[in-house]
Amino acid sequence: MNNFATIRQSDVNNQNSQKSFNPITRLHFQAMLIVMMLSLTYVTYTTQFSTPTKTEETKVLQKTQLVIKDDSNGDILIELISNNNASPSSERFEKNKVLRYTGEQGFLRGTLRALARERRLRNLSSDAPFELTLLEDGRLSVNDTLTNKGIDLEAFGPDNVAVFVEILKESNKSLK
Repeated sequence: MNNFATIRQSDVNNQNSQKSFNPITRLHFQAMLIVMMLSLTYVTYTTQFSTPTKTEETKVLQKTQLVIKDDSNGDILIELISNNNASPSSERFEKNKVLRYTGEQGFLRGTLRALARERRLRNLSSDAPFELTLLEDGRLSVNDTLTNKGIDLEAFGPDNVAVFVEILKESNKSLK
């Protein structure tokens, strides 16, 4: 009987030592789970439903409207629109300068597809112009006039921005 009492006492000691060693109790785990859920809810709300904060307005140096078309052979056609011809029509397409970009044009094509995807998701017209804007601080951005979404091009480096700088230069030449 004495051996049984010794074994029983050692089992109780082992259980006590295991309880004191357990670093996370059930209550701690539940509290961590609640904090994680609240954090996830907050991040989801702020990124999906809140309005963006208004930043300082920078003076616009130049703004050009662009209508983007895909040619049947895969080329990208960019029509530079003057302020006089703002309505979409086939007649307008003949009056304004059209730039043709052949080949892969990865950054240009990817940027324009991202903006066009927003229009498709909202079932908006693909004929409305995009705006290419040069700001006083040197930043260049492409904005969608229908969805009010934009892409700040400076974030992608000078090599990628060069394509849009070329479009802006061509716009200066043709629309003056």
